[in-house]
Amino acid sequence: MPKIGYGSNHLTRHMTPSGHKVLLVHNAREVDLLLMHAGRFAAEIAHAVSSRKRIEILARAKVLGVKVTNAAGKLRTEEAI
Repeated sequence: MPKIGYGSNHLTRHMTPSGHKVLLVHNAREVDLLLMHAGRFAAEIAHAVSSRKRIEILARAKVLGVKVTNAAGKLRTEEAI
């Protein structure tokens, strides 16, 4: 039988080290969902989103004051040698 004791605290479950819970977003309209919950939730851009759409999502998140956890992904134009 499974035993209790290895789970995390229910108040801090699914939280990042910054204290936010993560919401996966695929387009700029989904960032608007975080308007009222910007202090509690952070946006995470989905894996398959292109760099052009990522720029739009980041611009909308900046206007709304929403934290984006993977803001630097797919935005470099050249790789460092």
